Amino acid sequence: MAAVSDPLAELWKHLTSSDRSGQLCFYPSKVTMSGIWIGDNPMDFSLPLLLFQIILITSTTRLVALLLAPLRLPRYIAEILAGFLLGPSVLGRAPHFSDLAFPVRSLFILESMSLLGLIYYTFTIGVEIELHTVLRAGHRSFWFAAASALPPFLVGAATGYVAVGTDKTVNRLSFPVFLGATFCATAFSVLARNIAQLKLAGTDVGQLSISASLVNDTFAWGGLTVATALAHVRYGTVPCLWTLGSGFLIVGASCVVVRPMLLRLARRVAEGEVVSELQECSVLVGVMAAALVADAGGTHAIFGAFVFGLAVPNGPVGVAIVEKVEDLVMGTLLPLFFAMSGLRTDTAKITSVPAAVLLMVAALAAATLKVVAAVSVAGVFGMPLHDGISIGLLLNTKGVIELVILNIGRNKGIMSDQSFTVLVFMSALITALVTPLLAMVVKPARRLVFYKRRTIAWPSHPEAPLQVLACVHLPRDVPALLTLVDVASPSERSPVAVQALHLIEFAGRSSALLLINASAPSSSFEHSSAHGAGRSQVELHFKHISHALMAYEEQSAPGSVSARTVAAVSPYATMHDDVTAAAEDRHAALIVLPFHKHRSVDGGLEAFHPAVQPLNTNVQRFSPCTVGVLVDRGLGGGAPGGLTRVAALFFGGRDDREAVALATRMVNNPAIDLTVLRFVQKGGGSSLAEFDALKERKADDACLREFLDRAHGMSVGGGGGAGVEYRERGVFNASEMVAQVREVEALGKDLFVVGKAPGLPGLTAGMAEWTECPELGPIGDLLASRDFQTTASVLVLQAYARPGELVAGDASSGGGGGRPPRPDQVRRNSISSAEQFRRNSIGNNW
Repeated sequence: MAAVSDPLAELWKHLTSSDRSGQLCFYPSKVTMSGIWIGDNPMDFSLPLLLFQIILITSTTRLVALLLAPLRLPRYIAEILAGFLLGPSVLGRAPHFSDLAFPVRSLFILESMSLLGLIYYTFTIGVEIELHTVLRAGHRSFWFAAASALPPFLVGAATGYVAVGTDKTVNRLSFPVFLGATFCATAFSVLARNIAQLKLAGTDVGQLSISASLVNDTFAWGGLTVATALAHVRYGTVPCLWTLGSGFLIVGASCVVVRPMLLRLARRVAEGEVVSELQECSVLVGVMAAALVADAGGTHAIFGAFVFGLAVPNGPVGVAIVEKVEDLVMGTLLPLFFAMSGLRTDTAKITSVPAAVLLMVAALAAATLKVVAAVSVAGVFGMPLHDGISIGLLLNTKGVIELVILNIGRNKGIMSDQSFTVLVFMSALITALVTPLLAMVVKPARRLVFYKRRTIAWPSHPEAPLQVLACVHLPRDVPALLTLVDVASPSERSPVAVQALHLIEFAGRSSALLLINASAPSSSFEHSSAHGAGRSQVELHFKHISHALMAYEEQSAPGSVSARTVAAVSPYATMHDDVTAAAEDRHAALIVLPFHKHRSVDGGLEAFHPAVQPLNTNVQRFSPCTVGVLVDRGLGGGAPGGLTRVAALFFGGRDDREAVALATRMVNNPAIDLTVLRFVQKGGGSSLAEFDALKERKADDACLREFLDRAHGMSVGGGGGAGVEYRERGVFNASEMVAQVREVEALGKDLFVVGKAPGLPGLTAGMAEWTECPELGPIGDLLASRDFQTTASVLVLQAYARPGELVAGDASSGGGGGRPPRPDQVRRNSISSAEQFRRNSIGNNW
């Protein structure tokens, strides 16, 4: 291998040498310019040049990321390629480009800025990693981590010993350790993004991969510290021991001094105190102090920043601090580090082809051994081969940590320019290869899930167990959810199985994915309460939701309710895939979604997140079962005496029959005051063909007859609700219909249950023009609007429609319920004659 050469070190040696033939002068006054109007060149002044370099690097990185976006490659690839383009291998070959854009005199400042960004980036990684999450990882995670770290480390160490045999100037002890740490490292932040994009956050593969990557990263940082200490062996044994000892002192000081102070601050914040600007500034200055101490101790500045980040509790304090620095660091300063790596990556420095091939083969062998080891461990634990391959590929994800190790090794003279260039290239290549393999292996074609019950109405067995998937964004969604489950009258004869799906937005930060370990059985609630101040906010939300469902299950009658909580971490744009997949896996008959608006202080509704409404619409579109959107106006509060007053509005059609089916289950509940109001249009015609209209009327009559038979049987048996009333009203137009609804609302209702697409489109045709929330349908939108002035909550149901089935309302302007028909599905748009809706044989009142 070629001798190690560092241009910065050579420049400094030239400046301090007494026998230099030339002289480079730097003028302190040439920091800022007086203006181009007097003849100043911006490239001759340090500040304008630095600003130009930052703009150039950031723009190039964003442009490369935009070009690579269709390939779905990690951003890490774009950042490395951007630095490579700006380096001597591509644009640097153009005449005068390097002298103009990256002159030697500017590298000191640019290097310092990039290291400052790297210091704060490694600090945020430390904040996002919770030590108790690593420690509580199950034995399977530790075995996967050990199996995926030890073979690559041995390959790297063996390759390092073979490689240093050709270069006597390279440290024989530190280079093998550096190479082994590089091969065994896994980029946690890049892995987290891959897991979120592949919808693996709530799976066994995702959990094991995240836990194993945390252990691997900890091992890699330990290897980096040891290798840095071994690099001082050339100066004697004592400096090596002092370097290693200083690393342990930094870790000890962070655990004994810094961590307790920040935990006390976190407890005060949990009690309502706000993190002040002075406290945030103190932590940020502490990062620089830790980096300074670590660099002075001989390890590296980023090691001190990482250890300091581990001491920061990942709760409100950690979130507040990370939000202060993450956008600036990730968007502006960190690309400088990749650019500096690209400036040092020069393909012309590859002079020994056999040595380069040796490193390339070793890197590929280490990556292959990770997959083989993961498959072997999966076989020992009885896991499928597919899962073992998936975990092995995920643990091959590379990122900033590996590049940091390579840069440290090069700066400290442990590896040559050739080794650095080859290993940077292999890091990008392996990550680029892993991404398409993950798409093929980890996320195969969506399997078909077959199950029968996909609606609330179940004629073969009306009291059959009801599977409910309840989506929750925040803990405040839970009271209304539990009240709704209670309204469904769970009992031993008619149990309700509820799975709460905690929907967590993945906005590019890896800390959210730490939550997937929160549902592990080893994570006890006592442990959570004892260390609540150090938990992330999202994990605390998950614990509160789990607590509430567990308490509800314990308080319910034995065998009537089963409840569990899982998490889905995903961007809102694709979160509907997580919801529909969870519903199919659960064999759910009903999905309950929170409305995108929450009750405000003044009693109105305010938007929670702009992406929640499109999420609800997508779930309704692709749902494998009935979907209910719950507009909560304090349903969890309940009425005096524990009585819940419910009104179900029935216009006919598939969606409204689901509303009556839910009302039929409520008849069994003695704590329910129930009113079912049926509307019949006078003088109106059906938009369906005569045969379809007759079929719909028969289905409507059968649904209501079943409700009345159940209510009459409960009344005779003395086991019915507190009050069950059936009304039937004939109306000519929408204004009469609204007046009837207001009469029911004036009686004082806690919950309205309506269908999304009413079966009387003639009454609601004009309402569709001013509908604010189409996902609620015309009636649900009316009840949820501020103009209606009701304090009752609203549950809007959309019935599941099998492909090819006619959905009530398809021919109307209001749109239909259920999923939209496929392109090859023929809609029946024939309009019947002016046949009036006949009064059914049930009677006006019961």
